[in-house]
Amino acid sequence: MVTDVPGPAAPESLRKDQRERRARIVRTGLRGLSGGDYDKIKVSDVARDAEVALGTLYRYFSSKEHLFAAVFDEWQDGLRRRLDRHPPAGDTDADRLRSVLHAAIRAFQTQPQFYRLMIVLQTTDDPRAAEVYAPLDTLFADVMRAAVDGVDETVVSTLRAVADQGLRAWISGRLPIEGVYQGVDDTLGLLCPR
Repeated sequence: MVTDVPGPAAPESLRKDQRERRARIVRTGLRGLSGGDYDKIKVSDVARDAEVALGTLYRYFSSKEHLFAAVFDEWQDGLRRRLDRHPPAGDTDADRLRSVLHAAIRAFQTQPQFYRLMIVLQTTDDPRAAEVYAPLDTLFADVMRAAVDGVDETVVSTLRAVADQGLRAWISGRLPIEGVYQGVDDTLGLLCPR
């Protein structure tokens, strides 16, 4: 007989002490990922470093992917805040798009483990991780929309695809990082001629 087991409670439904404990677990996971690769991180190590029992961690996160979807959310929030503090440079829409895309690519260049995690989350079959990640899968589109009011959605989707494909090729060793930047610049030149 199979019994449906309820998943972890939504963060907004938690008591203050539970939200703080959950946030501590996420911050610990973020520190762990900042210093290493997703594949090498053990959930038991995150629990230990967050000073919670493994069972407690699983009360908040149903799987490693679910936990690291929340970690990616936290990292992406920090990236968005940094981008918001530094408005895109440039006199033209193309210049501003280039500025924010280069900043986003540079963030992944500096911490490639977060791009590798993004790939894991894009292909997860864990429904709770997918639910957390789905609204986060818009980073490139969101930074472009913030940089240029009324930017054409075709431009957004094309540049997003070029940046994503370039980063995938870079992360797998098939393209130097300069090629990722160049691909974005070349595409901008085609889509937004001066």
